[in-house]
Amino acid sequence: MTLFRLLLFLASACTISAFTYHGYTSDYSFDANLSHRPQWMAHVPDDVNITSLSIPGTHDTMTDNLRSRVLQCQNWNLTVQLEAGLRYFDIRARVKRNRLHIYHGKQKTGWSFKQVLVQMFDFLDRNPSEMIIMRLKKEGSAVGRDSYSFEQAFNYARLHDKATRDGAQKHIALYTDSSKPIPTLGQLRSKIFLLQEFKCENKRTYGLVWDGPQMVLEDEFAIHGEGQLPKKWTAIKQALERANQDPLDNQHLHVSHTSAAIGVLPIQAAAAVSGETQIGMNFMTGDWLDAHIDDEGSRRTGIVVSDFPGKRMIDSVLAWNTHVGARLQT
Repeated sequence: MTLFRLLLFLASACTISAFTYHGYTSDYSFDANLSHRPQWMAHVPDDVNITSLSIPGTHDTMTDNLRSRVLQCQNWNLTVQLEAGLRYFDIRARVKRNRLHIYHGKQKTGWSFKQVLVQMFDFLDRNPSEMIIMRLKKEGSAVGRDSYSFEQAFNYARLHDKATRDGAQKHIALYTDSSKPIPTLGQLRSKIFLLQEFKCENKRTYGLVWDGPQMVLEDEFAIHGEGQLPKKWTAIKQALERANQDPLDNQHLHVSHTSAAIGVLPIQAAAAVSGETQIGMNFMTGDWLDAHIDDEGSRRTGIVVSDFPGKRMIDSVLAWNTHVGARLQT
């Protein structure tokens, strides 16, 4: 047993029990606060490509404050998520008064992009072995009559805001040439790596383009009713199988979303639905990961993005990183 897997086993040795939130119960959801993985990347060698890692993450990361069941996708704040071991974050912003503020659709979350960056910088200062992958999405048009474009507001935070410019200089890794390999973990320790979902002047890039050729995405989020959840699970399973089977190179990043909405609430898709006629996607995903981790040829999950992930979901994704260590030790 590798050191990394031993540490995961010891940290998970407590009795597993289902956790309940707003009346929904799931073995793989809601209790991310019980996970403590602030430095799990310290056990992964520098020369591992980030495309070879198995990384847990959150969809609509900053929605923990929202009361609407339609819009809330998380029940813990960003700092708790970071400490729990989550390393991919879905940050959606709109320009308001020439600054970026975090929204879910038209609903403000109460968080600003400045606050997101400050929390991430603080975490990386305390845990320099780690790296963060941030999807930064333009969630809609500017709120009010603003003169700044999304790119200009982003660069204000990156270059000029006294609260974030020094941290940005230290921690934001710019990836501006897609002809170059996607970086290794060693190159990105203590950094934020951007997945860019906003257009820029002169087609400028700051990270991997979200819908570009280097991204392998599963995001079948529009589920029109409980009866379509099996279809969603098929999409997740196929994405995980592809991530596991595709060549381990530094050219493509696999991202799979267990989240769904439209015809079901995010919490229903994640945990369970009325009458338990369907099983939540977090359970289906976590159970599949646990069942196949020791299969011959298993290698990675890619990035697994969830609503309301729990401790066991985080553990199930992270455990696949033992394959990275096993390959490099042989």
